[in-house]
Amino acid sequence: MPSILFINRVYPPSSGATGEMLCQLAEALAARRWDVTVLSTDTGGVPKISSRNGVRILRAGGVFSRKSTLLRAVSYGCMIPWLLIRALLLPRTDFIVTMTDPPMLAAIGPVLAFFKKNKIVHWAQDIYPEVAEELGVLHSGHVVTRVLREISSFALQRYDAVVSIGRCMSQRLVARGIPSEKIHLIPNWAPPIVPRDKFNNPFRRQQGLEGDFVVAYSGNMGLAHDFDAILTAAESLRGRHIVFLMIGEGPRRAEIQQEAASRGLDNMRFLPSQPPDKLSESLSAADAHLVTMRPPLCGLVVPSKFYGVLAAGRPCLFVGPKESEVAISLSEQDAGIVIDPKNPSALAAAILDWAMDPVAHAAACRRARIAGASANIAARVDDFERLMRRL
Repeated sequence: MPSILFINRVYPPSSGATGEMLCQLAEALAARRWDVTVLSTDTGGVPKISSRNGVRILRAGGVFSRKSTLLRAVSYGCMIPWLLIRALLLPRTDFIVTMTDPPMLAAIGPVLAFFKKNKIVHWAQDIYPEVAEELGVLHSGHVVTRVLREISSFALQRYDAVVSIGRCMSQRLVARGIPSEKIHLIPNWAPPIVPRDKFNNPFRRQQGLEGDFVVAYSGNMGLAHDFDAILTAAESLRGRHIVFLMIGEGPRRAEIQQEAASRGLDNMRFLPSQPPDKLSESLSAADAHLVTMRPPLCGLVVPSKFYGVLAAGRPCLFVGPKESEVAISLSEQDAGIVIDPKNPSALAAAILDWAMDPVAHAAACRRARIAGASANIAARVDDFERLMRRL
């Protein structure tokens, strides 16, 4: 029985997109008779040693603070050595997989391989420190930024394999000096969403959305996302029974909500994040979904919400760079429309076209449903297994 250790800051019940992806992969491998251990950090009230669906879960302890950028950086800095020490004390496994939460976690992989003599894989959901640079958390050219980039590159070059979640990300990794033969493209997959008929959807009915064409944004409203085009498009579509439904939290939510109020956008509504058991209903309540990404982040991140949109059988309006993985996938599968962030009128026109042409919209939904079905976890687990067995 092959054995594997995953290391990541979050794991359910702690919230976080990387934790959800990891949980699904870990449990799928355990179901295929892998000996799976997950090492994460501790959260209040969660046992430090537990088991779930065949996965052994160890929580190393530590406190994470979101109160300020400085405290968050200190929290991350303390977590990495603590996770390293805890991992060194564990029994040897055949494989160790590090993720990108906390940032710079990749630095511990080569250290573990030196002492444990196992194969190491880095599963890159983001590329640091470039993400922090583009978000303004780190200053480009600063000595700290340069040192972090050198540490990251040095570590990644010593992994047996680096898993990229997008073609644009693979290109960034090659530019970092990672040998192309070590980079393996395994895109993320759709969460367990069951498409619901919008005409028989309790969530849509409870929110009073019947009779409207609903364009939803569902997920984190963070620094990586551009909302200017969405606000301008909503402004131009007032009075047309088109509702923009903004679901989620994040550091920019208050700012966006305030801007919507200042523009008098009575066609834009805000709801909190929905619990996992309501995700199928909330995603299926929309007629189309918005996914956004600031162009400078192309290849550094891939918005995971894209796969949930397709799983719900709804077309995607991607406001972001045409070179990104989301844009390329949409074009290949004809499952939505790519919009230049500087062209809000094109976004408004695309929404209006679907709202006024039910036949064209229904066809777009069918294509999205087919694309979502192809982005299933079973195929991705096959990819991971093949990669591990080749190492």
